[in-house]
Amino acid sequence: MNKLSRSHSLRSGLILLVFALALVGALTFQENRLGAVTRVFSLANLISKTHTEGQYSILVDEQGRVLDMMARRVYLNDEFIAADNRRYKVIRVEGNKAICREIGIEQLSQGEGEVDVVAGATVPVQAGGSQVIGIYHSHDDESYVPSQGTESVPGRGGILQVGTAFANRLRSLGLTVIEDQTSHAPHDDASYRRSRRTAMGLLQKGAAAIFDIHRDGVPDPTFYRRTINGQDVSMIRMVVGRENQNMSANLDFAKRLKAAADARYPGLIRGIFIGTGSYNQDLSPRAMLLEVGTHTNTLPEAEQGATLFADVVPPVLGVAARPTAARTPSTAADWKGVLFVILAFALGGGAFLIISSGSWEKAVARLKQFTSIEWVNLLGWRRSRRPLLTRKAGQGPGNQKEMVKLDKKPAAESTPNDERADWQKD
Repeated sequence: MNKLSRSHSLRSGLILLVFALALVGALTFQENRLGAVTRVFSLANLISKTHTEGQYSILVDEQGRVLDMMARRVYLNDEFIAADNRRYKVIRVEGNKAICREIGIEQLSQGEGEVDVVAGATVPVQAGGSQVIGIYHSHDDESYVPSQGTESVPGRGGILQVGTAFANRLRSLGLTVIEDQTSHAPHDDASYRRSRRTAMGLLQKGAAAIFDIHRDGVPDPTFYRRTINGQDVSMIRMVVGRENQNMSANLDFAKRLKAAADARYPGLIRGIFIGTGSYNQDLSPRAMLLEVGTHTNTLPEAEQGATLFADVVPPVLGVAARPTAARTPSTAADWKGVLFVILAFALGGGAFLIISSGSWEKAVARLKQFTSIEWVNLLGWRRSRRPLLTRKAGQGPGNQKEMVKLDKKPAAESTPNDERADWQKD
């Protein structure tokens, strides 16, 4: 085999090897990524048991007084923080009634170095503390009957407009917002598995906090309606899943949001429900499910409630702006994947070279030859040959009158300057 054929064979082999290793690395990374996703699934993510259609739960204290209502099943040991910051725990469930016991009063704060939020004031994001917010909807069909005539419009629910109102207000306050209106129909608890990819996508795009926006299904519109600053608005409930490793962090996030809202817009927050499930909150310590009003509220009421809630997000994030919250779970896996491809390429290339050469000594010799000659040929580089340059006697390298010896005609054949016409002379 001549030198040209050997060079062509080596190039082709290396190209195929690089392609194969890159493919293996990509597949390995994807498998690890999906594997990590699968490991954080909880039973609540797999079984449709959280939301109810046309039914709602009533939470009462041990004396039978109504504490709360919500269109979701309530389970033993679920907890909630009421609008007055009293915390309750479910000790017994009887049909759609959950009997609760008060376990304390929460002392809520807005976080480290608390920021005072003055009613009616605009609080822009602090310099250097700007955040990216992700918004999506696991149940994108949820609608508002007085405004849309039905409680469900698949793919076009009024909840999408509520999300847009929330996003627009955040943008006006200086935040960057990624609003994803991907449909995750049909409306069931499996929607959370389908929306998981959306939530992960938002985090991978740099979202420091993600909000999954819903509305409740309690039939009484007055249960969620409040008048704030002279306007009827829908109250907002925050929901924290207690079956994920980020439960404490997400609950702290919810408490700080409630504290900020209570300071600026008293009565806006219906409460914080800490229930069975994950709601994809295992993906981030700042993942929150919001329920903006109920299906019997009007769409404008819900939009106004979401707009007011957006006002309290920047001060909370500005106080606790930690970039680590925006990192995705796959950041470490990204670097591992890159290192894996580099290592596999080095080992595979060495093995291929030894096998094709027949011995270690020949492989080393071929590698030296390849680096000195073959690499130049592979890139198509050629050494250019320059014409021979001559200098006039006595001229140094700094003299610009450098002449190229191209014409070897004897000087005698040239016409002397004195014999030329006047107009031809130098």
